Amino acid sequence: MKKTLFTSFFLALLSITISVAGPVDGKWIGKIGDDYAITLNLKTEGDKLTGTIGNASGELPINEGKVNGNDFSFNSVYQNNTIPIKGRIEGDKMYITVSFNGNDLNGSLTREGGAETASAPRMKPEETEVWNPVPKVITPGKTPLDAPSDAIVLFDGKNLDQWVSVKDKSPANWTVEKGVLTVNKAAGNIETRQSFKNYQLHIEWKIPEKISLTGQSRGNSGIFLASTGPGDAGYELQVLDSYENKTYSNGQAGSIYKQAIPLANASKKPGEWQVYDVIWTAPTFTADGSVQTPAHVTVIHNGVVVQNNYELKGETTYIGQPKYKKYESAPIKLQAHGDKSEPLSFRNIWVREL
Repeated sequence: MKKTLFTSFFLALLSITISVAGPVDGKWIGKIGDDYAITLNLKTEGDKLTGTIGNASGELPINEGKVNGNDFSFNSVYQNNTIPIKGRIEGDKMYITVSFNGNDLNGSLTREGGAETASAPRMKPEETEVWNPVPKVITPGKTPLDAPSDAIVLFDGKNLDQWVSVKDKSPANWTVEKGVLTVNKAAGNIETRQSFKNYQLHIEWKIPEKISLTGQSRGNSGIFLASTGPGDAGYELQVLDSYENKTYSNGQAGSIYKQAIPLANASKKPGEWQVYDVIWTAPTFTADGSVQTPAHVTVIHNGVVVQNNYELKGETTYIGQPKYKKYESAPIKLQAHGDKSEPLSFRNIWVREL
């Protein structure tokens, strides 16, 4: 599509930085971003500045141009829109600020034939090629569900060696049968033996096909992306049957519980395996315990992004507002929720530290 004069001029206003050597008089050439060339032709008469601004498609006159020492100002009008521009000369450069739609935008150009134009070398492609460090080689899994070669496998269907009881750190006492891990509600929450900071997590879960009850009492569980204490302390990604099961939006599957509503409901029917892929960026804290950088999370549910780099407000709370408390690294926790519905199951859990 042919670029119109207005489009080129508008983009010029977004990013011009103009370079001028000596007096303002002369022709100034530059680019808007990487694609749009712009030209200024300027002339001074005392404190009055005249000239044009444009590109290969045409030119627009400058109006009300003024010069005061090394400072100058003018405006240009297109379709009844007045766009003020002001700037300052510094040697062979002219720096300008454009006021457009209430924003001040800065940019630059170089005078044709000026010292900078003549001496500036043309860059070579290899000058922007970075060869080191070389990323380490990772062997992907055979399918997108399989753990890559650098993953820590937390559950492969065989045992719970990587998990302990949250209550007393004894061996986890959930049920492992036919490659599937099923919640034992009487045994309580379990968490990983190992603590993590930033990571990529893959976990698959299934609501029982003959699930009963409704709302928050239908296949409720949670994946605590950082277990910061006993019970349900930490940051919870909700697990729930949200297939044709109405509940509050920030408590359905894919939500950061009581904080972030999922961007979509990607739930499958009860009895079908579902997948969470999670990117967790842990919060950081200063020496006095205040938040330096908040936690962020991206969640993909059954191939659909449901949390997009969401910035958490703090730890999960059932009552009240979330807030942060300092920690360095933490286990990943699975919740044995106290609802009366049939227990759900997990499989194929692995994590990659980032």
